[in-house]
Amino acid sequence: MSNVKKIGFCGATTASIVAIILLATCNVSAANDANQLDLTSHDCTITEPVYGYKFNFSGLRSELAHVVKNLNDDVFEFNVCGNLTHSCNNESNVAACLKKGGKEYVLGHQHELKYHNGKMYFNYLSGAKCPNGTADNANYQLHVILSCDYTMDVNQFHITSYSDDACSFYINYETSLACLPVPDALQSNSCSVRYNDVGGTFDLMSLSDANYRTIDRDGGLFIINICKPVLYGENTMCPSGSSICLYDRKATDLKKRFINFGNVNSQPEFKDNLLFLRHNSSTPCAGNSSANYSSIVNFHCDNTIMNEHPEFMGTDHDGCTYHFNIFTPLACKQLKPCAVIASDNELLDLSALSEHPPHQLTKDGKTYTVAVCASAGTPCLSDGGACYAQNEQTYNLGNFNTHLRFNQSGSPYLLYEEGAVCDASGRRWTTKIEFVCANNATKDNGTNDAVQIIEDSNCQLLIQYQTPLACLQQIRCKAKFYEELVDLTPLVNANDNYEARIELPPKEAQRLAKNTKFFLNVCRPLVPKYQLGCAGGSGACMAKMSAANAPEEEQSLGFPLVKLSALNDTAAELLYLRGDPCPNDKAMNLSTTIHFNCNMTAGRGQPVLTEIDDCHYHFEWGTSVICPPHECTFNADTCEIVQEEAHQHFNFKNASFTKDGKIEIAYKQQKVQLNVCGMYRKTMTDYSQDLVNLFFTHDLPGCGKEGKMNVHLRLICSNTTENTTTITEDTQCSLLYVQRTPSICHFLGLSAPPEDTTAGGSSTSSTTSTTTTTPSTTTSTTTSSTHTTPFGKPSEAVTTTTTRTTAATVKATEATAAATAAAVPSVLAAVPSPTASVGTIMGIILSVTFFVACLGMFAFSPARRQRVRRLFRRSSSAVRYSRVQSNEEANLLLEPNGEFTESDDDMLL
Repeated sequence: MSNVKKIGFCGATTASIVAIILLATCNVSAANDANQLDLTSHDCTITEPVYGYKFNFSGLRSELAHVVKNLNDDVFEFNVCGNLTHSCNNESNVAACLKKGGKEYVLGHQHELKYHNGKMYFNYLSGAKCPNGTADNANYQLHVILSCDYTMDVNQFHITSYSDDACSFYINYETSLACLPVPDALQSNSCSVRYNDVGGTFDLMSLSDANYRTIDRDGGLFIINICKPVLYGENTMCPSGSSICLYDRKATDLKKRFINFGNVNSQPEFKDNLLFLRHNSSTPCAGNSSANYSSIVNFHCDNTIMNEHPEFMGTDHDGCTYHFNIFTPLACKQLKPCAVIASDNELLDLSALSEHPPHQLTKDGKTYTVAVCASAGTPCLSDGGACYAQNEQTYNLGNFNTHLRFNQSGSPYLLYEEGAVCDASGRRWTTKIEFVCANNATKDNGTNDAVQIIEDSNCQLLIQYQTPLACLQQIRCKAKFYEELVDLTPLVNANDNYEARIELPPKEAQRLAKNTKFFLNVCRPLVPKYQLGCAGGSGACMAKMSAANAPEEEQSLGFPLVKLSALNDTAAELLYLRGDPCPNDKAMNLSTTIHFNCNMTAGRGQPVLTEIDDCHYHFEWGTSVICPPHECTFNADTCEIVQEEAHQHFNFKNASFTKDGKIEIAYKQQKVQLNVCGMYRKTMTDYSQDLVNLFFTHDLPGCGKEGKMNVHLRLICSNTTENTTTITEDTQCSLLYVQRTPSICHFLGLSAPPEDTTAGGSSTSSTTSTTTTTPSTTTSTTTSSTHTTPFGKPSEAVTTTTTRTTAATVKATEATAAATAAAVPSVLAAVPSPTASVGTIMGIILSVTFFVACLGMFAFSPARRQRVRRLFRRSSSAVRYSRVQSNEEANLLLEPNGEFTESDDDMLL
């Protein structure tokens, strides 16, 4: 009986443990299910559950049809809140139709409106039977995803790429009807402020295209938009009119899940050499009953940043005002007149046109004199940019300026204002000069008629100026995945091309000459290189290499004609089309697909040729650029950052820019020692910007109301060692310390970039600095450094600390050798020796078998795998995100909060 009791006790204990684990698993699943907000409507309206606002999409109904065409000439015709006015494949009462290859396919007879956690989309039902359908999806389907967009771009429709045998198709429809209403007092179509009296302007409106996310210090997530309210969408159901809101995923009350921390503000301020937006809210502050929450977003100049996003820096003394930093070229003063940063952070420089003599144009008996970004001289006034002479009298058509702008279609223009009085109402003449890319506007690429008058009426002279200087990159290297932005602009390389590695299956590799090489660039044509003779404008090129290693028999594999397509928030696809005629099928042209996926250890990464399908070449590209920010561990005892997934360590005590983990800064005419080491440090990698962010607070008497300083340390991979310091004391004492150093590069999977020798590049490093003091800032400045080249790859070094000086380099080398020597015995100790006992060996075998069996239990459940990862804090050497294939794409696009997104959220939080 006693034996039975003992066995029963042990069994009960084991069963209890298993029951607890299963209960926890079930509870997590139940909690996840409870958080799902799923609604279905069979008309064109749906009431969202957080604020009770009724979305009405009946305004999207077309009298004829919405028509969307892709580059393969496939035509999608669909209607919203009604059917097409014509038949499809001889069927009537059709809501969606696909015209492909001379045939018509019914994609749906009617639709239903779905709501899932803020995401809204139309499902078109009862489509024709699909030959490649599955048991779950046997018919053709069309899904029209509705995305909030306040700006109303010219192209509202975006097709997700699909295979030739696809059954499901996805079209993203950008519309303001998918947005919460904006209060009239908060509506604005501009977001700029002048920084001088001659037209110099900071314009931040281009940052409003997408939402941004950054974490707080307590497990919450800030959702931010700049100059516009947060775009309503999946898990971004922020209050109407809010630009900054806190997403508390733990809140069970829906109305407390999204908290307004700042209403939209489109009037930036520039004071004491600082550019910022101040956002006030109506949400009472928990730390001060007499105040509401507010936020301040500070904008800092950095010309090397190509994909800006905010970082949470800290709060003021009572926790009511939240501070954020954004580094962007848009906060940089123009280095020369007549230059501007485009929406994709590309510099458009038309200053060379200001050196041209004024243009003399004749129309309708009038002689016009026009100059670009300069005075037009005689016969115009001294500050006149344009004028006309008639009957021996001269009329001023506007004073010149150097403020280059962009219109809604993205075309650059100048606007000269304050000309002569035009009519009896007192209106004055203006001159608008629109610049057109000569390569796209005219086949002969520049003629004597590059400048011409388009219109002279309604008190405005309109001139079109064709010039190659107005040509920007051909396609956008940014794409939205719902309301989030996927950005590969850091991979765009204006100085060199990428050479692909070849990893083909054996049969395909045999058909390819061994001396073949592939050259690619991202979202732009190849950089012209000596002897590389692919057609100009090609984005990918295949060439056979001669004995002298010179390219021969080049073939274009396509042109960058289609913008980047986001597959999810960690994967994207790029298509290059209409290359040279295909050798296997002269009726077709060569083309290329590049599939980008997240790999935190890859650095910039390298394209890999993985498949050749007759005329189509497929490349895989693992890169850290597309990875979300990742939280690292800070070891206070050793003063080092630990990136467990990539097995990387960075020690501040050994860093060349610190003295035993301390940094010296200037504050109020005194030197202050800032201790980087200590408790409560928050570290985040930002692979897209080649840097690591470190956040903490530092006791500093006299700084702020409580003598505490919020510190944001920004470590940037660079070929120089230099720093800048900015201290603000507006509502809270804050320090922004930017350290450029090659020693952080390896930690990020990069090699230190080479010196920038291009014109207009950054200067070499300097160890000297100057300090300027304003009423609210103390700033130490040094020369800027270069941006990382795309060829950075991880090396096999054990340590990550390198410095500029020879002595430090020797010290780092000795440390590497010591670490390697110390690591060898520990590795050998884990391997059984030849004389180990049979029991030891059997124990190891049984342990491994048990471990594999446990993994098998979770292998078929994504949710279980996620919970196991959280339990053991993932430690794989590389984290990759890959695209699911064919019909499984529906689950990825319509259920993006499955395994992919949950993994991403773990990284963010």
